[in-house]
Amino acid sequence: MIKRFFNWLIKPPVLAFFGVLLLSLIFWFEAPLLAFDGKEPFAATGVRWFFIALLFLAWALYFGWKLLRARLAERRLMKSVAGDPAAAPAVAPGQKESAAEMAVLAKRLQDAMAVLRKSKAGSRFGGGGLYQLPWYMFVGAPGSGKTTALVHSGLKFPLSDTHGKGAIGGVGGTRNCDWWFTDEAVLLDTAGRYTTQDSYTEVDQAAWKGFLQLLRKHRRRRPINGVIVALSVADLLQQGEGQRRVQALAIRARIKELHEELGIRFPVYVIVTKCDLLAGFVEFFDNLGRDERTQVWGVTFPLASAEQADAGLKAFPAEFDALQAQLQARLFERMQQERDIQRRALMYNFPQQFAAIGDVLEAFLTDVFESTSYEEAALVRGVYFTSGTQEGSPIDRVMSTLAASFGLDRKVLPANAFGGRSYFITRLLRDVVFQESELAGANLRLERNRRWLQWGAYALTAAVLLLVSAGLLTSYVRNQGYVNDVAARTAEIDQLARALPKDPSPVAALPLLNALRDIPGGYRSQGQEVPFLMGLGLYQGGKLGEGAQGAYQRVLREALLPRILDQMETQLRRGTANNPEYLYELLRVYIMLGERNRLDPEAVRAWLDYDWSRNLPEANELQRQDLSQHVAAMLAPSSQAEAPPQLDRALIARVRLSLAKLPMGERVYTRLKRSLASAGVPDFDVTAAAGRDAGVVLARQSGLPLTRGIAGSFTLAGYKKFTEQIDGAIADVVKDSWVLDQREAVDSLESAAQMKAVVQQMYFEEYIRLWDGLLADVTLVPFTSLDQAARVINSVSSQESPLRKFLQAAAKQTRLDKLKTAKSSVDAATDTVKQLSDAAKRRLESALSDGAQDVLPADVRPVNPVDIHFAPLHKMVEAGGGTLGAAGATGPSGLDGVLLKLKDVAVYLDAANAARAAGQPAPPADALAKLKREADSLPAPLGALVRSVDTAGTGLTLGTERDRLDALWKTGPALFCRAAIAGRYPLVRKAVQEATPDDFGRFFGPGGLADEFFQKHLVNYVDTSGAQWRWRVVNNMDLGMDQEVLTQFQRAAQIRDKFFGNGGKQASVRFDLKPLAADAALTKVVLDVDGQQLAFAPKAAQGAASFQIPSGKGVNAVRFDVAPATTAELRTEGAWAWFRMLDKGMLEPSAQGERYKLTFDLDGRKMIYELTANSVNNPFRRDGVEQFRCLESL
Repeated sequence: MIKRFFNWLIKPPVLAFFGVLLLSLIFWFEAPLLAFDGKEPFAATGVRWFFIALLFLAWALYFGWKLLRARLAERRLMKSVAGDPAAAPAVAPGQKESAAEMAVLAKRLQDAMAVLRKSKAGSRFGGGGLYQLPWYMFVGAPGSGKTTALVHSGLKFPLSDTHGKGAIGGVGGTRNCDWWFTDEAVLLDTAGRYTTQDSYTEVDQAAWKGFLQLLRKHRRRRPINGVIVALSVADLLQQGEGQRRVQALAIRARIKELHEELGIRFPVYVIVTKCDLLAGFVEFFDNLGRDERTQVWGVTFPLASAEQADAGLKAFPAEFDALQAQLQARLFERMQQERDIQRRALMYNFPQQFAAIGDVLEAFLTDVFESTSYEEAALVRGVYFTSGTQEGSPIDRVMSTLAASFGLDRKVLPANAFGGRSYFITRLLRDVVFQESELAGANLRLERNRRWLQWGAYALTAAVLLLVSAGLLTSYVRNQGYVNDVAARTAEIDQLARALPKDPSPVAALPLLNALRDIPGGYRSQGQEVPFLMGLGLYQGGKLGEGAQGAYQRVLREALLPRILDQMETQLRRGTANNPEYLYELLRVYIMLGERNRLDPEAVRAWLDYDWSRNLPEANELQRQDLSQHVAAMLAPSSQAEAPPQLDRALIARVRLSLAKLPMGERVYTRLKRSLASAGVPDFDVTAAAGRDAGVVLARQSGLPLTRGIAGSFTLAGYKKFTEQIDGAIADVVKDSWVLDQREAVDSLESAAQMKAVVQQMYFEEYIRLWDGLLADVTLVPFTSLDQAARVINSVSSQESPLRKFLQAAAKQTRLDKLKTAKSSVDAATDTVKQLSDAAKRRLESALSDGAQDVLPADVRPVNPVDIHFAPLHKMVEAGGGTLGAAGATGPSGLDGVLLKLKDVAVYLDAANAARAAGQPAPPADALAKLKREADSLPAPLGALVRSVDTAGTGLTLGTERDRLDALWKTGPALFCRAAIAGRYPLVRKAVQEATPDDFGRFFGPGGLADEFFQKHLVNYVDTSGAQWRWRVVNNMDLGMDQEVLTQFQRAAQIRDKFFGNGGKQASVRFDLKPLAADAALTKVVLDVDGQQLAFAPKAAQGAASFQIPSGKGVNAVRFDVAPATTAELRTEGAWAWFRMLDKGMLEPSAQGERYKLTFDLDGRKMIYELTANSVNNPFRRDGVEQFRCLESL
């Protein structure tokens, strides 16, 4: 009873109930002590009862849900294993027999399940017990004694009262699966053919797989708790080795399928049944009582891991020998007790009979359970020997062997006389098998998911607790930090207040004001929601913020307002004759600050912003914004409880006196501009007007961004506001006569119409000035390349041209006549009168009725100066010369014609770019010339823009041509010159290497590389008429090449003329030599020039001889042959041998350009010749040749 009560007490629902009860008691007594932000939400008993009820409701819902889930799971299981066969899904023809068998299995369970739910014992199953009890499966060959063992197991069967044991399972082989419901477990006695699958293989296998799938579906976590393998002694003794091995492999295959299909590792218990068929078994154990027969006879292996699965099998022989030894030890006692000789003989042989099955059993176990690296190792828990009932004739294995050995007749033993007693089964199931129900592993995937869910629930709970705790801790820490921050800022503010300078500038008070305003929870935090992580009942901002706001308002009145008034008074005392309207507005705002009935906070703030932007140079933009915010806080309605400050009335009177002559029109215009600026009219934005490509093609010469265009006050929308507000502004100025304390001021006006005309004229003049500045400032983006310029011009000249859109928008914004109303000036003046006070109204009406009509022009629609000034622009963008945007306007506009010419320029630039890419010269710039001529007839802004396109396009074309020529030169003549000419003779007098005649001619000759390049690419850009060549200017620009480049080309031309006078491709020189004198010691002098000889005797007269180089004789050498011979020798070789010989002599020019004196010295003996070139332009003047340098680039 106590054990039963204890078992009930430790059940989860009961433990949870007491836990909830304990938590409720704690909550009942401790919750009232909790307070949040000074509130005690759990002080009321009703609130606590409510939360306690929620706890018990949660307990009931949770365990009710678990109970319901268990019931539903069991119901699904019962429905699946005992459902209506008619409801089974359709099967393939080859599976009809399997489906039929499954239907038979289900039908046999229907009645049992129905009785089980209603029985007293079924109460345990009705709550999910059937689902939660351990399940074991019997596996064995047909006739192995599975069912007999269960019938005589001694277990309690809840259904035995109604169905009896026979209704659940029969004695002998069963062809179908039997369900055994005990109070401790559910036992599944499978048909023997499920194990062997030797009758109808496909049918048996399909039924077996279907049965396993059914288990896995409805017992996903742990489909079975173990497997009991039944092995009959008769099979061990009577089957041949091959039959036993087939049976062993069949059982092994079934266990493997269980592992694979169910996905778990489970314990396996091997029961050797029908031990009573061993001769002498009944006689040997006949003396055992009922309790003794329930004990376990067998071997239980130590629990081993999967890696040591074979440890039990290896220990089996020793354990079996121990069992045999125990039988042998009991043999003497049993023989003493038995008097019957025949029975004593059977007893005596029984240990040997038992030993005879040892080797066979060991081999069978090895075939079934021996592990391999390819299969899941079975968890074999033990081998046990049982007898369910004593039927049939025992098998005398020993005597049969002896009879066979000696040729004797085999003696058949009589059948057992006793039956119905079970041996060694009951405690085996209860104390061994059922007690190890938790050894079976769970479905790994399901357990993994279950574990993840559990850990997820734990993590979620921990996260919630952690978040709540962290939230409270964070709130506490933040509020503590907030309090400390406020304390630190308060100390800082105290220091700032003590150190507040006496500087009258409002900027001096900014640090103190900013610090007070920015206290967390203070003025700046008004209307802001409390941060969640600073709330949770711990927020301290409400208390501290209220004090901070009060201190802020006090400092505004005591530190900022006096400085503002002092600054205003200083300006009022100083006055300004140049800007009386500014002084008027200053006086107006000053009086407002001292007279609350006249206070206009927006007007005060707007004027102060305007004043500080002009007269507070020490303040930057951010500081002025801060001051404006402080002024708004100071003028807020919540700050007006205090008395207004005292004003300097004497100062007010003096300023009023000085302002008595200020024209009312100026005051109206000043106020009107300020009102328009704050009216929210959007500014004119060039980018918005010109489209998305505006920034790509347009720029401002001033460097200002395109987005900074015209203030909204001076746009068409601004003008509309102007016309709407001008009458009200006039009326406001009249109403503000209190500023000057001159109620009769209206009497001095000739008419409201005149005052309005004055204000309009001031507005129009500023309107024109601003738009003139913008139109003159906007131009095209700078051109950086032909490709970029072409893209820009293409975009400008397209249908979606940003320039067109900009000019059209500008024309639209400068045509104000569209907003003219039908009202006359008199009507407008009358509207103004209607807005005045009654007294002023009477005076003004009198003035109008006394002759004001005479001053009005005959045409009540005055001419608009803005439209007149921008008429050329309007005409340029209008279609067909009509009104801009007018219906029915047809034909292209002047702007369209300009854009067409720009389109031609874009085509030209594209062609020039293509020519550059192909290495060709740019085409003629006719399009640029036409555009230049067009520019002079265009309105000022457009004309200047078009001229800039012409200038930039010409510059780019020439610059691109320069780059093209430079690239051509580098990749052609420059490479050859550097390789074949540079540093060689004759350009360098002392050079060892010589330029070959062919290379020299290829570069310098007529049509050579230098001459061809110049004639083909540069001649049009060079003036060759003077002694020094000059670059020719095209369109006020040249190629931009250095003068040195041109000098080298001129020298190359000189070399051409000197060396290639005959027009050939190879250098050729013709000259005459005449001997003049020779040393007296010489008797013979012979000069050999390339095979051409000149011989003379010093004392004989000698005429001149003609020479030509090259001579065509192929000698390529120059030498002197003299007599008598000297030790020294004058001799040169090579294509330039004659010029090298000249270098060894002394060549002196004469007054005649073609004649030279040539002197040679041979060991002190001189020879003098007269050299006459065939032209004054000859190669013997080497200055131009030696000064030539190869150009690396142009």
